[in-house]
Amino acid sequence: MLRLLGSRLILGTLVGAWLLAACGGPPPTTPPPAVVTVYRAGTPTSAAKPGGTPVPIGLTPGAGGSQATPNAATAIPVYGPDAFPDNVNPLTGQVVDPAKISRLPVAIKISNFPYSVRPQFGLSLADAVVEHQAEAGLTRFTAVFLQNDAAKVGSIRSARYIDTEIAPIFGALLVTSGSSLGTMGHLRSSPWFQGAHAWRLVSEETHYGCPPLCRETPDDANTLFANTDALRAATAAQGGARADLSGFAFTAAASAGGVPATQVLIDFSLAAHVDWRYNPGGGVYERWQEKDSSGEMIAHMDALTNKPITAASVVLLQVHHVNNFVPEDFRDGGNCGLEIQLWTIGPAKVFRDGQMFEGTWQRDQTTNWKLRVLDHAGQVIPFKPGNTWIDIVGLTAVTALNGSTYTVTNKVPDTKTDCPIPPTETPTITPEGFIAPTETPTP
Repeated sequence: MLRLLGSRLILGTLVGAWLLAACGGPPPTTPPPAVVTVYRAGTPTSAAKPGGTPVPIGLTPGAGGSQATPNAATAIPVYGPDAFPDNVNPLTGQVVDPAKISRLPVAIKISNFPYSVRPQFGLSLADAVVEHQAEAGLTRFTAVFLQNDAAKVGSIRSARYIDTEIAPIFGALLVTSGSSLGTMGHLRSSPWFQGAHAWRLVSEETHYGCPPLCRETPDDANTLFANTDALRAATAAQGGARADLSGFAFTAAASAGGVPATQVLIDFSLAAHVDWRYNPGGGVYERWQEKDSSGEMIAHMDALTNKPITAASVVLLQVHHVNNFVPEDFRDGGNCGLEIQLWTIGPAKVFRDGQMFEGTWQRDQTTNWKLRVLDHAGQVIPFKPGNTWIDIVGLTAVTALNGSTYTVTNKVPDTKTDCPIPPTETPTITPEGFIAPTETPTP
């Protein structure tokens, strides 16, 4: 209890300081040109998730609640954040076959370390990818698939605490290789995976085999892969209808108020580096990351498509991180995992079309626990139609804009100190003379 109260007080202090800094100047007097429906931004009082019913305060809804809202200045449609035409994907803002986007999204946990897992399979086909710290400054992905299918995705690794937030945000099935005891308990305590919804957690640990989860090399943790069609087939009997996917907004033309940002450098830690480089010809950001421990940066490729990984929009969220005291990594003395508190509010940046838009992310009862990114006037910042990468760093990360290069230096939380000794692992080979409790020994 003291630990929980302490984390709440820390978050209140950090968010309060950030709000005072952010509100130091007067708000813009000219409203943004994109008129969309939003919820009023609230001010958090603690890191705890409050309950209650969301109270929408709409500014200007689209006609009939199901059409795109026109931009009065340019007549370019803005899709979302509350309602989308039947043929527009709420996760990409793209016009697609309605049958494709009536399905349940699939969120797949994909490894980024060790270096041998690269290049990964299927990342370029995801509608959205969330990149976050796992532990010890290393990163992991949760890739969300809806409109596209991938014949091979992976390698698939274990879940983390943050997946109890990511899966509901995207209304998704969660696909993992397994979980630590502490993380599994955390997942099972989430309403998204409770009771009749337990089937939403697909892993070897919940007794799924091949297909849909196929391990290419026995006893090799980094060789589990899946096919998105097979995943949906394996869970089709559960009647997985698509949940509400409100939250994001999209428009082909960027709003006013952006500043040039053609490169985004994110140092998650001394070992994990990301470089987003804007390609004006393609209108996308190309993802680069370190090749190995030397730190040499190379283009991040998809082993399935043999194409570079790009993003129409890159979204940077600053979120409070605390040690969750759940052992996750037993090397080098062991490391605990993180609770990444993706609720209430925090600083946000949206990068699209070579520009940066500054604002706030919000996720609480007023947004129905969906993720929204708002400008300082309280309007949703529209993303560019296409795929989105969401990079999550800590509230204490040091950021700066130098010319058109935005740099982020993350501060890695201490996940070593007070990390409990992991329990003794169950032996993989039955010891000689072992008698199962349900068996009777032979005289």
